[in-house]
Amino acid sequence: MAQRLTSTDLKEALSACGVPDGAPLAVAVSGGPDSLCLVLLASEIANVVCLTVDHGLRPESAAESATLEKLMADKGIPCHRLVWQGKKPEANIQAEARIARYHLMNDWCVANGVGYLLTAHHQDDQAETLLLRLARGSGVYGLAAMPPTSNMPGTDGRITLVRPLLGVPKKQLMATLEAMKVGWLEDPSNKAMQFDRVKVRLFLENPPLEGLRADRLAATAGRLRRTRDALEYYENRWLTENVEYRHDGTLMFDPAAFDSVPEEIMLRAIASMCRTVSGERYVPRMEKLERAADAMRAPVFSGLTLYGVQFIPVSGTQVLATRELRAAQGRVPVAEGGSWDNRFDISAKGDIAGLEIGPLGQEGWNRALKAWPDIRQTTLPLAARIVLPAVFDGEDPLAVPHLEVALGRGNAVSLSLKSHGWPKK
Repeated sequence: MAQRLTSTDLKEALSACGVPDGAPLAVAVSGGPDSLCLVLLASEIANVVCLTVDHGLRPESAAESATLEKLMADKGIPCHRLVWQGKKPEANIQAEARIARYHLMNDWCVANGVGYLLTAHHQDDQAETLLLRLARGSGVYGLAAMPPTSNMPGTDGRITLVRPLLGVPKKQLMATLEAMKVGWLEDPSNKAMQFDRVKVRLFLENPPLEGLRADRLAATAGRLRRTRDALEYYENRWLTENVEYRHDGTLMFDPAAFDSVPEEIMLRAIASMCRTVSGERYVPRMEKLERAADAMRAPVFSGLTLYGVQFIPVSGTQVLATRELRAAQGRVPVAEGGSWDNRFDISAKGDIAGLEIGPLGQEGWNRALKAWPDIRQTTLPLAARIVLPAVFDGEDPLAVPHLEVALGRGNAVSLSLKSHGWPKK
């Protein structure tokens, strides 16, 4: 029988992850053995709150959440149920549910001033993810193990995601709960064969080769994480030295600098540029990055669009990376603490009733020229101008913050650019 995990083991793991003693912790709990073990052990050594998400995907989900809430109440652990509202997807259900889950928990942590969110990812998860991504043809970046800590997207480092159980096998977590005499909930989707992860899980229970054990695969993923970290170090150094990160969300660089680094570094740098300018969490597939790199290094480059980003040749050999207009978010109401296009945070004060923020657009540019003729002097190409965020009252632009022009209530709105992990000098 597997040896049980103790709260002392968890305390040491949290310390290794850089979590200070006494820090309030939120724990993502589904009711399964992994997360249930984590929250119970954490409650012995820290001030914790349980966050559980009701996805509304199964009729019994509300009752399961209620069962978990009762268990947490019996253990004296505060529990908050977060509900995924709105229409549910018909495809990629597990992936979309995961994104929604993290958004809900992230928002709760920000609103309640909790800086650390713990998840119960464990050794078996590492092995399963490695095999899934191997089947999809992933390279080093995709095959690398999950890191013990990472910044939650969109929080500028305010919320740290912590995975203290990555070295712990699932059977040890189950043995711990059994020793505590605590039962757990079983999610039927964990046995549904239409999901690839379930197929991989069954494969690992009886692998055709001795070396395909979860512990060995997790160790391999850990070694690939070290390789990825080394590649990211050189990628970030190249980006810092060769790419101008501009306050309006555009990037400027010379593709000739691609020749100064190995191809893998160059391709990852293009991927990071796409992620930063688009505001997306993920990056284009490798074959698309390879085609983009070939096009930008060609003797004549006329421009291209990739992942909602336009790469536009400008003065000399320089290339400007800007958001693609049709991929950008439309207009949204101006609100203090809001965001636009997942790229700009909004600050607003005073009379903002009825104001919206969205891409300037061609018509907006034409109207802005009448209000502020001097903006004609901007050096930005047209494609970059018309995707700049602007403040609107009806069809009239009241402000274009990155062109430093504003009228009346437009002065009440300011924007700050999200970094999306862009390397700092």
